Amino acid sequence: MIVVLGAAVWSRGRPSPTLDRRVRRGLELFKQGEADRLLFTGGLGRHPPAEAEVMRRIALDAGIDVAQIEIETASRNTMENAVNSVKIMSDKGWHSAILVSDRIHLPRAVLAFRALGITVQARGVSGAWSQGPFRRWWQYPLYEVTAFLWYLGLILSGRHRPERGSDSG
Repeated sequence: MIVVLGAAVWSRGRPSPTLDRRVRRGLELFKQGEADRLLFTGGLGRHPPAEAEVMRRIALDAGIDVAQIEIETASRNTMENAVNSVKIMSDKGWHSAILVSDRIHLPRAVLAFRALGITVQARGVSGAWSQGPFRRWWQYPLYEVTAFLWYLGLILSGRHRPERGSDSG
């Protein structure tokens, strides 16, 4: 199982460069035989459709069989990516994944998935420094360190898991 984490969708359903890099890396690993299934995760952001739907479209355009693709379209952040993806994986009996995201984002993403019991191999994509709201070289690393510590606090307190009976992440 290759899990590709979402990123922004731009107007008219165009993938942002970050989203495009991530999904292309996931497809490259898939075509190399690293796994036999893809799970695209990411919900609706500023522009429709959901990130996972845009990634599925790219994969289908690249010739991937729809039967080899799963999507998760409800998540709004990395922790929700993990919680919602793990629900899908558990339902199918999958307990490990190759996780694809930006290199700087992977420590936090790996932390979230491992805290939910998934064995993860990380495969990073470079090039995120100049994308999104981060315009100075230090902003994205500062954001990721802060978010990592926040997630660590959530995990240590046990608040990273959805409440029983809750469908939201």
